[in-house]
Amino acid sequence: MKFMLSNDIGNDKMKVLEPNMHDIFKMPNVYKKIVKTPPAQEHNVEKNVVNLLDELIAHITSDSIRFHGLYMIGERALQTTEDLRNMDISNDQKHLSDLPIINTLGYIAARAVQKEYKEKQALPEAALNVEVYMSCAIPASQHNADTAKHLEDRFTKGTHIVVVYVGKETVTVQIKFNKVKVTKEGVPALYAIFEAPEDMFDEYKEEYNLSSVTGKDFINAKIMHNDIGSGTVENIYTIGVNPRPHQCTGERYGVGHAVQNAIDLMREERPGLKINRQQFVRYIEHPEEYPKDSALAIQCLKEARLIQIEFILSDIESKYNTILASEPEIIAVYGGGSIEFKDDMYKYLKEFTDSVGAKLLWIPSKYAVDMNVKGLDILNRNMFFKEEYEQLVVN
Repeated sequence: MKFMLSNDIGNDKMKVLEPNMHDIFKMPNVYKKIVKTPPAQEHNVEKNVVNLLDELIAHITSDSIRFHGLYMIGERALQTTEDLRNMDISNDQKHLSDLPIINTLGYIAARAVQKEYKEKQALPEAALNVEVYMSCAIPASQHNADTAKHLEDRFTKGTHIVVVYVGKETVTVQIKFNKVKVTKEGVPALYAIFEAPEDMFDEYKEEYNLSSVTGKDFINAKIMHNDIGSGTVENIYTIGVNPRPHQCTGERYGVGHAVQNAIDLMREERPGLKINRQQFVRYIEHPEEYPKDSALAIQCLKEARLIQIEFILSDIESKYNTILASEPEIIAVYGGGSIEFKDDMYKYLKEFTDSVGAKLLWIPSKYAVDMNVKGLDILNRNMFFKEEYEQLVVN
């Protein structure tokens, strides 16, 4: 069995695309280590397979993580507030963290079980053997040839063994990564712009009174990309299709830092509150599920985000004028933080771009959070694994 993944290892969510996959799979990037499996709540095998990625419990044995053992992964881990492990956005480095390894292995193993069950209508008795080709990205501030190779090697060395719990049944999955490519966050998004649907540029056309804009119009442009994530802002400079590595930087700003400050504000109103970033975001994204907490969470975040916005605006202006010597013709903004910060940030960044004779391309919310994973898929298809991609699409 073979898989090819475009894996955007976000600080808050892991986003994955496979060839022939119509919808991006998104999973909270958290896990919880446990000492024993909880009792099965459902004995219907088909239902358990269908819900496997939402109820993911797996035993992982791998030389690339510090502790072998049982893990609740993604949505299943979020069902409790205690002992959760997520990305420490102030200190963690993705190439060193166990989180990307654990959650990626859990995802692949669960998908292998689902794929086998769909074909055979039964759980396999023998171990499944899986070969994987994968691309992913780490922050520009952490990326260099050594850190990229370190993360690639953590996936590719040896075989990873994952035992997936399907209700009260178990399936063993042996995972071998044939090839892994690690690039900078922000670089894949360039290719998502080139191949974007035209409605991505509707606001840009209206802002600059242009009759027609397509992704091809940016193929030769000098672009300063600003990928506002949860834990970092990636400032990537590209000329045409070529990134300028020595002019690419990143800072530990982002919506996750604002969320962390908002949680502190919320605790002042709700003493004893114990939640993490992913759970706080759920209050905002699903007000119908959390009517008691949603309005307070929104208010706290409005107050907290202004600090991050001020840092980000100053950083963009400074780097444009110094590191990039005022060269970029386009300042592009995307990522999850671009949605949250737009109301308070767009006006001031537009004033800056006008003052330096550049244009502002603010990617709409419909596309903003998926630029990297879609770009990775384009790179897999056209550059990283072209031959293997075509074989998987055919199959």
